[in-house]
Amino acid sequence: MRLPAAATWVVAAAILVGGCDRPAGPSADAAPSSAPQPSAPPSASAGPVLNATPFSEAEVRRLVNPKDEQPYRGPTGTLRGTVTVKGDPAPALPDVTAKIPDKCKNARAVYGRAFREGMVRSLADVLVTVTEYPGFVPAKGEAVTLDTEGCAFPGRTIALTYGQRLDVKSKDGEPYVPKLMGGQMRADMIAVPGGSAVKLYPHVPGRYTLIDQMHLFMVADVFVLKYATFDVTGLDGKYEITGIPVGEVSVNALLPVTMATTQKKVKIEEGKSVELDLELTFDKKKDLPEAPKKPKVVIH
Repeated sequence: MRLPAAATWVVAAAILVGGCDRPAGPSADAAPSSAPQPSAPPSASAGPVLNATPFSEAEVRRLVNPKDEQPYRGPTGTLRGTVTVKGDPAPALPDVTAKIPDKCKNARAVYGRAFREGMVRSLADVLVTVTEYPGFVPAKGEAVTLDTEGCAFPGRTIALTYGQRLDVKSKDGEPYVPKLMGGQMRADMIAVPGGSAVKLYPHVPGRYTLIDQMHLFMVADVFVLKYATFDVTGLDGKYEITGIPVGEVSVNALLPVTMATTQKKVKIEEGKSVELDLELTFDKKKDLPEAPKKPKVVIH
Protein backbone atom coordinates (compact mmCIF):
# COMPACT_ATOMS: atom_id res chain seq x y z
CA MET A 1 0.00 0.00 0.00
CA ARG A 2 1.31 3.44 -0.96
CA LEU A 3 -0.06 6.23 1.23
CA PRO A 4 -0.57 9.83 0.04
CA ALA A 5 2.37 12.15 0.74
CA ALA A 6 0.74 13.79 3.76
CA ALA A 7 -0.17 10.41 5.26
CA THR A 8 3.37 9.16 4.64
CA TRP A 9 4.78 11.87 6.87
CA VAL A 10 2.15 11.16 9.53
CA VAL A 11 3.14 7.48 9.58
CA ALA A 12 6.85 8.33 9.63
CA ALA A 13 6.28 10.70 12.55
CA ALA A 14 4.26 8.04 14.37
CA ILE A 15 7.14 5.59 14.00
CA LEU A 16 9.50 8.04 15.69
CA VAL A 17 7.27 9.22 18.53
CA GLY A 18 5.44 5.94 19.16
CA GLY A 19 1.87 6.92 18.40
CA CYS A 20 -0.34 9.89 19.19
CA ASP A 21 -0.71 8.95 22.85
CA ARG A 22 2.97 9.54 23.58
CA PRO A 23 4.51 13.04 23.93
CA ALA A 24 6.95 13.97 21.17
CA GLY A 25 10.54 14.62 22.21
CA PRO A 26 13.21 16.80 20.59
CA SER A 27 14.51 15.90 17.15
CA ALA A 28 17.93 14.37 16.58
CA ASP A 29 18.60 17.31 14.27
CA ALA A 30 18.11 19.80 17.07
CA ALA A 31 21.14 21.38 18.69
CA PRO A 32 22.33 19.52 21.82
CA SER A 33 21.13 21.20 24.99
CA SER A 34 24.20 20.26 27.04
CA ALA A 35 27.23 18.02 27.23
CA PRO A 36 26.79 14.44 28.50
CA GLN A 37 26.02 14.29 32.21
CA PRO A 38 26.39 11.39 34.64
CA SER A 39 23.23 9.32 35.01
CA ALA A 40 21.03 10.55 37.85
CA PRO A 41 19.86 8.00 40.44
CA PRO A 42 16.21 7.03 39.94
CA SER A 43 13.62 8.07 42.48
CA ALA A 44 12.06 5.37 44.64
CA SER A 45 8.72 5.61 42.83
CA ALA A 46 10.11 5.83 39.29
CA GLY A 47 9.69 2.94 36.90
CA PRO A 48 13.00 1.44 35.74
CA VAL A 49 14.50 2.26 32.36
CA LEU A 50 17.57 0.97 30.58
CA ASN A 51 20.25 3.65 30.24
CA ALA A 52 23.62 2.60 28.81
CA THR A 53 24.53 6.17 27.85
CA PRO A 54 26.36 8.96 29.68
CA PHE A 55 23.23 11.12 29.53
CA SER A 56 20.78 11.83 32.35
CA GLU A 57 18.68 8.84 33.36
CA ALA A 58 15.93 11.26 34.32
CA GLU A 59 15.77 12.48 30.71
CA VAL A 60 15.73 8.93 29.35
CA ARG A 61 12.87 8.07 31.70
CA ARG A 62 10.95 11.22 30.80
CA LEU A 63 10.91 10.20 27.14
CA VAL A 64 10.60 6.40 27.17
CA ASN A 65 8.58 5.93 30.38
CA PRO A 66 6.85 9.26 31.06
CA LYS A 67 4.25 7.71 33.39
CA ASP A 68 6.92 6.03 35.56
CA GLU A 69 5.31 2.64 35.03
CA GLN A 70 6.77 -0.67 36.11
CA PRO A 71 7.58 -3.04 33.22
CA TYR A 72 4.51 -4.66 31.70
CA ARG A 73 3.89 -8.12 33.22
CA GLY A 74 0.57 -8.97 31.62
CA PRO A 75 -0.23 -11.35 28.75
CA THR A 76 1.68 -10.87 25.51
CA GLY A 77 1.82 -12.16 21.97
CA THR A 78 4.09 -12.09 18.92
CA LEU A 79 3.83 -10.45 15.52
CA ARG A 80 5.78 -11.78 12.55
CA GLY A 81 5.65 -11.66 8.79
CA THR A 82 7.41 -10.80 5.54
CA VAL A 83 7.73 -7.44 3.82
CA THR A 84 7.81 -7.41 0.01
CA VAL A 85 7.96 -4.71 -2.64
CA LYS A 86 5.94 -4.29 -5.83
CA GLY A 87 6.49 -1.95 -8.74
CA ASP A 88 9.79 -0.98 -10.34
CA PRO A 89 13.00 -2.86 -9.45
CA ALA A 90 15.64 -1.07 -7.41
CA PRO A 91 17.75 1.13 -9.72
CA ALA A 92 21.50 0.58 -9.84
CA LEU A 93 23.70 3.34 -8.40
CA PRO A 94 26.79 3.42 -10.67
CA ASP A 95 28.10 6.62 -9.06
CA VAL A 96 28.24 4.78 -5.72
CA THR A 97 29.70 1.50 -6.96
CA ALA A 98 32.42 3.41 -8.84
CA LYS A 99 33.75 4.57 -5.46
CA ILE A 100 33.85 1.06 -3.95
CA PRO A 101 37.27 -0.64 -4.27
CA ASP A 102 37.61 -4.24 -5.41
CA LYS A 103 38.44 -5.44 -1.89
CA CYS A 104 34.98 -4.29 -0.72
CA LYS A 105 32.78 -6.74 -2.64
CA ASN A 106 30.21 -6.95 0.18
CA ALA A 107 29.71 -3.21 -0.05
CA ARG A 108 28.59 -3.41 -3.68
CA ALA A 109 25.78 -5.77 -2.71
CA VAL A 110 24.70 -3.50 0.16
CA TYR A 111 25.05 -0.06 -1.46
CA GLY A 112 25.02 -0.76 -5.19
CA ARG A 113 21.27 -0.21 -5.64
CA ALA A 114 18.71 2.26 -4.33
CA PHE A 115 17.43 -0.41 -1.92
CA ARG A 116 18.04 -4.11 -1.25
CA GLU A 117 15.78 -6.87 -2.52
CA GLY A 118 16.01 -10.58 -1.81
CA MET A 119 14.29 -13.61 -3.35
CA VAL A 120 10.70 -13.21 -4.56
CA ARG A 121 10.98 -9.44 -4.07
CA SER A 122 11.48 -9.62 -0.30
CA LEU A 123 12.50 -6.20 0.99
CA ALA A 124 15.43 -5.51 3.32
CA ASP A 125 16.04 -2.57 5.66
CA VAL A 126 12.37 -1.94 6.44
CA LEU A 127 11.65 -0.62 9.93
CA VAL A 128 8.53 -2.33 11.35
CA THR A 129 7.10 -0.92 14.58
CA VAL A 130 4.23 -1.77 16.92
CA THR A 131 2.63 1.01 18.98
CA GLU A 132 -0.62 2.05 20.70
CA TYR A 133 -0.68 -0.68 23.35
CA PRO A 134 -1.11 -0.25 27.12
CA GLY A 135 1.86 -0.40 29.48
CA PHE A 136 5.61 0.11 29.37
CA VAL A 137 7.78 -2.42 27.53
CA PRO A 138 11.49 -1.82 28.30
CA ALA A 139 14.40 -2.24 25.90
CA LYS A 140 16.21 -5.56 25.65
CA GLY A 141 19.97 -5.30 26.14
CA GLU A 142 22.28 -2.36 26.66
CA ALA A 143 23.51 -2.08 23.07
CA VAL A 144 22.77 -2.79 19.43
CA THR A 145 25.96 -4.25 17.95
CA LEU A 146 26.98 -3.73 14.33
CA ASP A 147 29.47 -6.38 13.18
CA THR A 148 30.99 -4.49 10.26
CA GLU A 149 32.84 -6.31 7.50
CA GLY A 150 33.52 -6.12 3.79
CA CYS A 151 33.35 -2.31 4.01
CA ALA A 152 29.64 -2.49 4.87
CA PHE A 153 27.40 -2.12 7.88
CA PRO A 154 25.12 -5.14 8.48
CA GLY A 155 22.20 -3.22 7.00
CA ARG A 156 21.10 0.18 5.79
CA THR A 157 18.47 0.69 8.49
CA ILE A 158 19.31 0.40 12.19
CA ALA A 159 16.93 0.86 15.12
CA LEU A 160 17.40 1.10 18.87
CA THR A 161 15.53 2.37 21.91
CA TYR A 162 16.59 5.64 23.48
CA GLY A 163 18.88 4.70 26.36
CA GLN A 164 20.63 1.97 24.38
CA ARG A 165 24.00 2.62 22.77
CA LEU A 166 25.30 1.64 19.35
CA ASP A 167 28.44 -0.57 19.27
CA VAL A 168 30.36 -0.73 15.98
CA LYS A 169 32.90 -3.57 15.63
CA SER A 170 35.36 -4.47 12.89
CA LYS A 171 34.87 -8.14 11.97
CA ASP A 172 37.44 -8.24 9.17
CA GLY A 173 40.89 -6.81 8.45
CA GLU A 174 39.63 -3.28 7.89
CA PRO A 175 39.68 -0.39 10.37
CA TYR A 176 36.48 1.67 10.58
CA VAL A 177 35.84 5.20 11.84
CA PRO A 178 32.06 5.39 12.41
CA LYS A 179 30.35 8.72 12.98
CA LEU A 180 26.75 9.34 13.99
CA MET A 181 25.71 12.49 12.16
CA GLY A 182 23.58 14.64 14.45
CA GLY A 183 24.93 13.01 17.61
CA GLN A 184 27.37 14.16 20.24
CA MET A 185 30.88 12.77 19.89
CA ARG A 186 33.96 14.40 21.36
CA ALA A 187 36.51 12.60 19.18
CA ASP A 188 36.65 10.19 16.28
CA MET A 189 37.25 6.62 17.46
CA ILE A 190 38.63 3.77 15.35
CA ALA A 191 37.21 0.24 15.35
CA VAL A 192 40.33 -1.83 14.69
CA PRO A 193 40.28 -5.50 13.64
CA GLY A 194 39.89 -7.69 16.72
CA GLY A 195 39.60 -4.63 18.95
CA SER A 196 36.91 -3.17 21.15
CA ALA A 197 33.73 -1.69 19.74
CA VAL A 198 33.35 2.01 19.09
CA LYS A 199 30.49 3.14 21.32
CA LEU A 200 28.06 5.72 19.94
CA TYR A 201 25.45 7.48 22.08
CA PRO A 202 22.41 9.09 20.41
CA HIS A 203 21.57 12.02 22.67
CA VAL A 204 17.85 12.32 21.80
CA PRO A 205 15.24 10.19 20.03
CA GLY A 206 14.99 10.82 16.29
CA ARG A 207 16.55 9.93 12.97
CA TYR A 208 20.33 9.98 12.48
CA THR A 209 22.72 9.08 9.69
CA LEU A 210 25.59 6.67 10.37
CA ILE A 211 28.64 6.99 8.13
CA ASP A 212 32.16 5.63 8.09
CA GLN A 213 34.83 8.26 7.57
CA MET A 214 37.25 5.84 5.89
CA HIS A 215 34.64 4.44 3.48
CA LEU A 216 32.30 7.29 2.59
CA PHE A 217 29.93 5.06 0.62
CA MET A 218 28.97 3.35 3.90
CA VAL A 219 25.71 4.99 4.99
CA ALA A 220 22.85 3.79 7.21
CA ASP A 221 19.70 5.37 8.64
CA VAL A 222 19.56 5.11 12.43
CA PHE A 223 16.21 5.43 14.20
CA VAL A 224 16.29 6.04 17.95
CA LEU A 225 12.80 5.27 19.23
CA LYS A 226 10.93 5.85 22.47
CA TYR A 227 9.75 2.24 22.70
CA ALA A 228 11.15 -1.28 22.26
CA THR A 229 8.61 -3.04 20.03
CA PHE A 230 10.23 -2.98 16.60
CA ASP A 231 12.34 -4.97 14.15
CA VAL A 232 14.25 -4.35 10.91
CA THR A 233 13.98 -6.76 7.98
CA GLY A 234 16.93 -8.58 6.42
CA LEU A 235 17.27 -9.73 2.83
CA ASP A 236 14.58 -12.36 3.42
CA GLY A 237 12.14 -9.55 4.28
CA LYS A 238 11.20 -11.21 7.56
CA TYR A 239 10.50 -9.49 10.87
CA GLU A 240 9.46 -10.74 14.32
CA ILE A 241 8.42 -8.66 17.32
CA THR A 242 7.85 -10.44 20.63
CA GLY A 243 6.48 -9.40 24.02
CA ILE A 244 3.65 -7.23 22.68
CA PRO A 245 0.85 -6.51 25.19
CA VAL A 246 -2.45 -8.03 24.07
CA GLY A 247 -5.16 -5.99 22.37
CA GLU A 248 -5.46 -3.97 19.18
CA VAL A 249 -2.19 -2.32 18.14
CA SER A 250 -0.90 -0.20 15.27
CA VAL A 251 1.72 -1.68 12.93
CA ASN A 252 3.80 0.69 10.79
CA ALA A 253 6.43 -0.13 8.17
CA LEU A 254 8.88 2.33 6.64
CA LEU A 255 11.57 2.01 3.96
CA PRO A 256 13.67 5.11 4.74
CA VAL A 257 15.37 5.55 1.36
CA THR A 258 12.05 6.01 -0.48
CA MET A 259 9.86 6.96 2.51
CA ALA A 260 7.40 4.27 1.39
CA THR A 261 5.09 3.35 4.24
CA THR A 262 2.14 1.19 5.16
CA GLN A 263 0.02 1.02 8.29
CA LYS A 264 -2.22 -1.72 9.66
CA LYS A 265 -4.29 -2.44 12.75
CA VAL A 266 -4.02 -5.93 14.21
CA LYS A 267 -5.21 -7.74 17.33
CA ILE A 268 -2.54 -9.36 19.52
CA GLU A 269 -3.73 -12.40 21.48
CA GLU A 270 -2.15 -14.02 24.52
CA GLY A 271 0.49 -16.63 23.73
CA LYS A 272 -0.24 -16.55 20.00
CA SER A 273 1.81 -15.53 16.98
CA VAL A 274 -0.01 -13.30 14.52
CA GLU A 275 1.16 -13.48 10.90
CA LEU A 276 1.03 -10.17 9.06
CA ASP A 277 2.70 -9.80 5.66
CA LEU A 278 3.23 -6.26 4.43
CA GLU A 279 3.79 -4.80 0.97
CA LEU A 280 5.40 -1.52 -0.07
CA THR A 281 5.32 0.05 -3.51
CA PHE A 282 8.17 1.60 -5.48
CA ASP A 283 7.68 3.90 -8.47
CA LYS A 284 11.03 5.06 -9.80
CA LYS A 285 9.71 8.28 -11.32
CA LYS A 286 7.81 9.34 -8.20
CA ASP A 287 10.02 8.01 -5.43
CA LEU A 288 13.50 8.67 -6.84
CA PRO A 289 13.11 11.41 -9.43
CA GLU A 290 16.24 12.30 -11.37
CA ALA A 291 17.78 15.69 -10.71
CA PRO A 292 17.23 18.10 -13.59
CA LYS A 293 20.19 18.31 -15.92
CA LYS A 294 21.97 21.64 -16.11
CA PRO A 295 21.78 23.21 -19.54
CA LYS A 296 25.00 23.45 -21.47
CA VAL A 297 26.40 26.95 -21.73
CA VAL A 298 27.96 27.72 -25.09
CA ILE A 299 30.37 30.65 -25.24
CA HIS A 300 30.80 32.17 -28.71
